[in-house]
Amino acid sequence: MAKDKQPPALVQIAEEERSVAGMKEIAERVGVSKTTVHRALTGHGRISETTRARILKVAAELDYTPNILARSLRQQKTGTIGVITSGVASTFHSSLLGAIEEAASGQGFSLLLSVTGGRPDLEEHYLNVLREKRVDGLLISPSDTVHNVEHFERLKRADLPFVFFDRALPAVSADAVMTDHRLGGQLVAEHVILGGRKKIGLLSPALSNVLPSSVQERIAGIQDMAVQHGAQVTFMGLDGPWEPLEDYGAHSLDTFLDGGGDINALLAINDNYAIGALWACSQRALRVPEDLAIAGYDDLDVSSFVVPRLTTIRQPTRQVAWEAVKMLLSRMGGARPDEAVTIRLRPTLMERESTPRLEHPPSLTAPSEP
Repeated sequence: MAKDKQPPALVQIAEEERSVAGMKEIAERVGVSKTTVHRALTGHGRISETTRARILKVAAELDYTPNILARSLRQQKTGTIGVITSGVASTFHSSLLGAIEEAASGQGFSLLLSVTGGRPDLEEHYLNVLREKRVDGLLISPSDTVHNVEHFERLKRADLPFVFFDRALPAVSADAVMTDHRLGGQLVAEHVILGGRKKIGLLSPALSNVLPSSVQERIAGIQDMAVQHGAQVTFMGLDGPWEPLEDYGAHSLDTFLDGGGDINALLAINDNYAIGALWACSQRALRVPEDLAIAGYDDLDVSSFVVPRLTTIRQPTRQVAWEAVKMLLSRMGGARPDEAVTIRLRPTLMERESTPRLEHPPSLTAPSEP
């Protein structure tokens, strides 16, 4: 039979034989068993660092490449985790994804990253693509709280492990790891209210849009504190997508004030919007925080360098990432709880100069930034 006509099964066997032959040659050169070589190359099993270093050196000299495809077919594993997220541009998303990569690679897994831009149609597409690529599990930050419910239910029926991170889809009973966003909203709202500000502008995408669960929970937390303390909350977001996000914040505040709106505090659902509002205030000669207190959410790196420095909510980003990876690996390893598990991690209020400093910190808050 001509080589180019060999059935796939025979090609696979040939590839495996070449891989074994390569390991045998390494073992002979180093003077160890093939089992020891396998342990050194895969990182599984006990072996001295000296022996491991010798084996890796010889493997590099021989340009040895293990047959990952054959191993995957034997084990029914690909060593990959699919990650679906709405974006990667902000420092929040990049640090979150960086921590996920660190946690996953530390356990021998590679990531296949898909970015939806918040579009449910792209989310659906990438769910199908990653399933076709036979990933061992999925980490998903859903685009919103409405779309693709059936696709996620299909994942459950296919027994493909997945964990929601940062956001959840309430209609789907699945594992999730995220910041306690409702508490985050409560922390920042209580802070400005106890600072004497009870006319609050809530800077968020228009409520006619389908918002992700993280934003909905932040809004709910702000409303909790407004009701408790008798404050008034006015929504002031504009319709339609805006880029950059800072531009959205600036235009939303300008439009609101030009229309006669009256607030003495502005709470934005992310730092980008808040930074845009800060710029708008500077153009209108509004003093922050004397005329208008402003606070954001996420604690982006730049938030410590704008003037005045921005009060915001810091998420436990690395902890969210590591807990999500740990939970997914547990499910991939066969752990199947009777009910889905949701982990909510505590955020921290970062009190800075864009809001009045309180003599007596609010009862809900963690210690302020030094």
